Amino acid sequence: MPRADERGVALLLALLVLTILTALILEFDAEARREYRAAAAFRDDYKAGMLTRAAVQAARAILLQDLLREKMTGQKYDGPTDIWAMPIKNYAIGDGFLTAQIQDETGKFNLNDLASTSGGDIAQKKKILRAKRLFELLRVNPNLVDALIDWMDQDEVPQPAGAESLYYQSLRPPYRTANSPLPGLGDLRLIKGFTPEIIELISPYVTVFPQEGGASMNVNTADPIVLQTLDPSVTQSVALEIVQGRPYKTKVELDRVASFQEIGRTLRSDYDIKSDYFSARLAVTVNDTTKTAWAILKRDAAKNDSTVEYLRLL
Repeated sequence: MPRADERGVALLLALLVLTILTALILEFDAEARREYRAAAAFRDDYKAGMLTRAAVQAARAILLQDLLREKMTGQKYDGPTDIWAMPIKNYAIGDGFLTAQIQDETGKFNLNDLASTSGGDIAQKKKILRAKRLFELLRVNPNLVDALIDWMDQDEVPQPAGAESLYYQSLRPPYRTANSPLPGLGDLRLIKGFTPEIIELISPYVTVFPQEGGASMNVNTADPIVLQTLDPSVTQSVALEIVQGRPYKTKVELDRVASFQEIGRTLRSDYDIKSDYFSARLAVTVNDTTKTAWAILKRDAAKNDSTVEYLRLL
C-alpha cells in the first residue's frame, strides 16, 4: 500500500508540474505574441508616418506635372479634368497604399479676405456683402460675419453684431481677439457664435489660404453656392449654367454663358480660371495602420515648383 500511495503522489506531482509548465508556456506564448503585435504596430505606424510625408511630395509632383502639361499645351487653366483633380485610390507606395484627393483652394470663399484692407472701403464692403451672402445661402446667420471681422481687424471697435476683446475677456477662460488673419479653420471655434455645427456646415465652402487673402475665385472649380457670392445677379440657375460649361480655358470663354455675359464683364477682376493654392488630403495604410495628413501647397509657375505652405499630420 505505501508503494501504491507513493506512486499516486508522484503521478499527482507530475501532473501538477505539467500543468504549471503548460500554463507558463501558454503565458509566455501570449506575452510573446503581444510583444510581437506591439512591435509590428510600432513598425507599421512608423512606416505609415514616413510614407505619409513622402505622399506630400508625391502631391507636389502631381501639381508640377500638371503645370508642365499646361506649358506644353499653352492652355493655362485649372479645372476638374486636370491631372491633380483625379482622386488617387489604393496606389502602392512603399509597403503601403495611398488614397489622396487634391482640391483647389481658390474655388472656395477666402475668409481672410475680410482681414485685407487692400482696395479701399468700397472693395472691403463688397467682400463683407459676399461673405454675408454665402452665410445666407448656407442658412447660417449672416451676423456672424461681424464677429469674424472683429476677430481679425486691428481695432477694438465692435461691429453691430460683432465682439471685440471686451466680450472675450468676460468668458472663462478669458482671451483676446487675434487681430490677425485666421491661420486655420479650427480657430473659428474661438469666435463668438461659431458652433461646431456651423463650422462643419461652412467648411466645404471656405478657406483661409492664401492667408493674406486677395486671390481671385477660380470659376472652374468653385461650388455653385460659392459662385453665387460673386454678385446678387448670379442666381442659382446662372451658377449652374456656369458649372455646365466648365472648364473655361480663358476668362473670355465665360462670355458664352449668356446669363453671365453682362455680369461677368463687370466682375472680371474678381474671378479667374486658374489657381496657385491647393489642398491635399492624404491617407496611407500599412497593414492595419492608417496615417492621414492635410497639406496646403502653393504652386509657382515661374519656378516650376510648389512649396508646402502648411502641413498637419493627423
